[in-house]
Amino acid sequence: MKMKYILPVLTLFIVSCNAQEYQITFKLDANELEAERKLGLRGNVKPLSWKKDYPLSDEDGDGIYETTVKFKTSERNLRFKFTNNEKLELEGADNRIVWFKPNETIITAHIFDEYNYYSSETINTISYSPNQIKEDIEVLRNALQVIHPNLYKYRDSVSLQKDLSELQNTLAEKSNMIDVYREVSKFAAKIKCSHTFTNPWNQGPDIKKGIFFQPDKLPLTFNRISKQIFVDKNASQYQNIKKGMEIITIDSIPSEEIMTRLAAYITSDGNNYEKRLQRLTMSGASKFELFDIFYPLEFGSKTAFQIQLKDHASGDTIHARLEAISKTHRNKVLRERFPDFGNTFEEGWQFKILNKQTALLRIDAFTIFSNDFDWTGFLDKAFETINTEKTENLIIDIRANEGGDTEVAEYILERIITEPITIDIPAQTTRYRKIPEDLKKYISTWDKRPYDWGNKLEYKGNGRYEMQSMFVPTSATYKPRKNNFQGKVYLLTSAENSSATHIMSTYAKKYKLATLVGQETGGNQKGLNGGYMFFLRLPNSRIELDIPVFGINILKDTPDTYDGGIQPDVAIQKNVNDLINGEDTEMKAVLELIDNK
Repeated sequence: MKMKYILPVLTLFIVSCNAQEYQITFKLDANELEAERKLGLRGNVKPLSWKKDYPLSDEDGDGIYETTVKFKTSERNLRFKFTNNEKLELEGADNRIVWFKPNETIITAHIFDEYNYYSSETINTISYSPNQIKEDIEVLRNALQVIHPNLYKYRDSVSLQKDLSELQNTLAEKSNMIDVYREVSKFAAKIKCSHTFTNPWNQGPDIKKGIFFQPDKLPLTFNRISKQIFVDKNASQYQNIKKGMEIITIDSIPSEEIMTRLAAYITSDGNNYEKRLQRLTMSGASKFELFDIFYPLEFGSKTAFQIQLKDHASGDTIHARLEAISKTHRNKVLRERFPDFGNTFEEGWQFKILNKQTALLRIDAFTIFSNDFDWTGFLDKAFETINTEKTENLIIDIRANEGGDTEVAEYILERIITEPITIDIPAQTTRYRKIPEDLKKYISTWDKRPYDWGNKLEYKGNGRYEMQSMFVPTSATYKPRKNNFQGKVYLLTSAENSSATHIMSTYAKKYKLATLVGQETGGNQKGLNGGYMFFLRLPNSRIELDIPVFGINILKDTPDTYDGGIQPDVAIQKNVNDLINGEDTEMKAVLELIDNK
């Protein structure tokens, strides 16, 4: 009986032994806030908490609020945010972070609702020697050659080695942190794999402070048709700039040239160029916007933008000088001006009966693994309602959905099939069986298995391995679920659709489960890469690059296979007039199809 108490006691003893004392002084510049303010601090390490404010005070009246906090903890860092009148700052954005340092009082200074960022002088001090650059590129070369399943699918080994040599030569002359991030990003895009890129989500604090948090962002969000860009939302000081106005030039550079030059930094599968352009579209609501990141890297960091716009409604040309702002400031303004800005994950899942004949199911993301939303319950209720209402047509809108978990796609497909179907499960191929020891210190992932596949793989020759069928079946049979839909299904697609939504579109078209309406999807019919991912951290610049482990081919890859996404059954060209007038071109088209069937 006493044995069960031994482990908890030992655990508490170990924690208390590892706990150390730290002291941090927090300084907060609140001069831009309104006069009525009650400022506090919340965080994840006691004595702070996320439920109650730890007060800050301004004893000398200079607008800088301060407090010093003592911690005793085994944690390595503190995650925190400030509050004003008990409301957390940086809504929808990451927590601030500070690393504990023993035997030292840390002083950390901040501006309310803004991240700290580096000055240009600081950025230039973070530079790398030619030998450090050479080491980074050799690690990059080795990791790609060992891990990437389709490194030479679109570029042969000679071309890729030439790219790496050019990368090293370019950085031998200019090699601060921004130079390296820019050039490595451009190199990665040449591999033509949408999962091989300098992932903004995984970069360290230097890149965030040197690039992402800079107040050099365009105060507009925009949609696009090809390389034309049109204002969606305006966070600038000129509120006469309206939705639908076309941005003709930025700093005298035509928008078409801007999009062309920035597309060189953006990854897509194969030669799916529309996907690259789509990734440059700026909603403002994403945690990281690729236009925000790469525009200043290509055209220089700005404090203001000279914009030429065309108002198609009046025919007028407008010239304006817009002050550059940070992304957090832009989001704050957009939330104030547009109540629908920054929808939550749940708000991206919508279902409604449009009329007696037709229902609409819209899903903007399949990223269920990072959300607590009861998505299965939502879908079950939606299909139950469809059957109760005896709806004849179902429109499934995934145009804004870049992908996520294929489990969602499977769950939906099982509700639109009317009889069992057996599908071929594509083979998973990789280039290695076991990660070499000298590479392990540079890579990480969320699971131990990808480091050593052991007997799970079968060697297929030509440097390729395949997951054995005893571990991955070669086919699967899907049966209609309860309340499956018996009517006509229309799937709205766009270049946004990659990964799981590309796969969903592939099966929907291959097995004639839906009529695809809209534009060609992202992804590529010649194959995708993904499954497990390794996160490569270059040893000197500390830049991170995602590298996929498996390659898959849902459709057979032959010389005649189309090098692009899934093409819709009914192709709809985006319409400038509809975009300007706020009308949904694809929705109008699919409703017309239903009326005329």
